[in-house]
Amino acid sequence: MDLSSLIQEILYLMWDVGFKVGHACRSVAECLEQAKADQENKTALIESRLLAGDKKLFAEFQSRFDKECLTKGQEAFFELRRQDLRSRHQKYSKTVFLQEPNVKEGCGGMRDYHNIRWVARVKRGSADLRDLVDDRLLTTRACRKIDAAYDFLNRVRNELHYQAGRASDQLTLRLQGVVATNFNYPQRSILRRTEAFMRDYYLHTRSLYQHTGSLMEAFEIEQEDVPVTGLKSFLMVRPKKREEFDGFVAREGRIYPVNNEIFDEDPNRLMRLFQHTQLRGLRLSPPMRKLIKSHREAVDRPFRYSKTNRDTFQGILERKGDVARTLRQMHRVGFLGRYLPEFGALDCLVQHEFFHRYTADEHTLRCIEELDALVGSDDPRKEIYRRLFHEAEDPYALYLALILHDTGRAENVREHIDGSAMLASRLCNRLQVHGPR
Repeated sequence: MDLSSLIQEILYLMWDVGFKVGHACRSVAECLEQAKADQENKTALIESRLLAGDKKLFAEFQSRFDKECLTKGQEAFFELRRQDLRSRHQKYSKTVFLQEPNVKEGCGGMRDYHNIRWVARVKRGSADLRDLVDDRLLTTRACRKIDAAYDFLNRVRNELHYQAGRASDQLTLRLQGVVATNFNYPQRSILRRTEAFMRDYYLHTRSLYQHTGSLMEAFEIEQEDVPVTGLKSFLMVRPKKREEFDGFVAREGRIYPVNNEIFDEDPNRLMRLFQHTQLRGLRLSPPMRKLIKSHREAVDRPFRYSKTNRDTFQGILERKGDVARTLRQMHRVGFLGRYLPEFGALDCLVQHEFFHRYTADEHTLRCIEELDALVGSDDPRKEIYRRLFHEAEDPYALYLALILHDTGRAENVREHIDGSAMLASRLCNRLQVHGPR
């Protein structure tokens, strides 16, 4: 029996027992030709591994594949993976907080993990994310979080397939309680059990979403910084603007720290940083996000009661139509919940109600985005709201009210309004918000 016949016989046997497998028989040269002709084939071959057979032949394939397919064409491959990431995230509303998320393809799903491994393999020669720790692109703690998230998603997906009896990656409302029960969540109420499970799901997927996103951004910045030579250098003249202020550097629309001691020198810079991003329209760079996260403990009681920080925060909330973007950046790095613990309790808090599509924190931020959007809205249906917002003399109080409107939900009671009012009163005392406000 020749090799082709043997492969077919084994393949048919696998099909008969229900395995979904494909096969192809190619020489090393044919594999390389396929990889060069199509980026998707290249992606598939990145995952190749030797199961059985000639070790020398496989080593030859790997050596030639690395040299001929990965070292060359890095920019095109990275662009493909970046576009794939963007289109998938766009399809799933660019949020992990969907009621019925897709465990594999959704934001923060398994495909995000695969994607960053493929990019790392091309950019660094290794798909092992621990090697990115050595390159200082990732901290050891972040690497552990990514691994924990991927492990959790694998368990969830296995359970979904088992329950459905087929390949199904949609974590539906019907199955969420079943998975929570089979994962041994201890809450007596099926509703509370499901909420606890889904909160863990959102925490893991958000972690994966943010960390892999930061890595993609770091690789993107790295690619932008590669010197352009030859004819391309004449066709692409792109001056890089750089501005230095208050311990920060603004470059290419992102803000960077001058050094890693800026918050040790002046913890109040943490609050000023976000005002700078708001006024200059800047995004936090990956190094900046990493530094903020390592200094979150500086946001302590004295920091929260500081008049200086209070005034800066008020200034941020007084900019009509330009608040949500800054609050999102604060929330992404864990700063907002540290400065306003009342809001921090809503982090990934699941609300199983018909009219709440998102977690409590995401719901709140989207409310603020809707308020911001009124400023430039020409929708006649929103005209009365746009006019009222335009006439509002105290946007600070209005934005603060929106931040606090659901904080009572963290108390896990049916009627959260009284709890929200009590927490709002406590926060207003701390922020010195008195009188008609």
